[in-house]
Amino acid sequence: MIRLRSFVLLLAVTLLAGCASTSERDTTDPKKAAEFNSELGLRYMVQGNHELAMEKLLRAVEYDSRSINAHHYLAELYRRLGHRDKAMEHFRRAAALAPEDSAIQNNYGVFLCAEKRYDEGEKRLLLALENPVWPGRDKAYENLGQCMDDKGDVVKAERYYREALKVNANLSKSLLALAKVSQQQGNYISARAFLQRYSALAPHTPQSLWLGVQIERELGDRNALSSYGMSLRNNFPTAEETQLYLKSK
Repeated sequence: MIRLRSFVLLLAVTLLAGCASTSERDTTDPKKAAEFNSELGLRYMVQGNHELAMEKLLRAVEYDSRSINAHHYLAELYRRLGHRDKAMEHFRRAAALAPEDSAIQNNYGVFLCAEKRYDEGEKRLLLALENPVWPGRDKAYENLGQCMDDKGDVVKAERYYREALKVNANLSKSLLALAKVSQQQGNYISARAFLQRYSALAPHTPQSLWLGVQIERELGDRNALSSYGMSLRNNFPTAEETQLYLKSK
């Protein structure tokens, strides 16, 4: 099955408007100082400066041990650095402090799914969806689809991917996933339609082209099959899928 390797994490990149002229010494309020350092930490993390990000986020927690943003951003930073136990600790803390924050529940769920704790991840992602006006609902449904896909629960995965597309019809990952699901179920016309919608939104990959080959082979469209095969040979000559295509000719 095609794996959609990257889940969708949702971090609000809020950069302080007055960072250049503001200093944490300008405030004697620990909560404000914690928030200031949290936002600086996030900015450094986004820039890839993990050392400074860690320094600022740990300082934020020192100022306010209940800072939601500090724990949330620390969890993501530790996740990026591969410190899974630390990431889990801070995700738990952030989620406990802000149980109704959909972005935090989404990111915690993504982390749990990546850790193969699929049922726990599903619960967190469903919590994220309890807010009916949260703008990240499409991505949360897509994350649910991938989580269940990775678990091997194709029925649930398909349902969640379809829900994602109800919210946002232009989610290329969900379209590609449903093309694969339809192909596996023998629904080749539906698989073709999903793949065509995918290709209108995103560039083809070796995986999507090989999927097109398999679909058109079943439907008997030699021209379309040849087109997919030519794209594989010309654009991805060393890909595993290209070798599969050449062997299957």
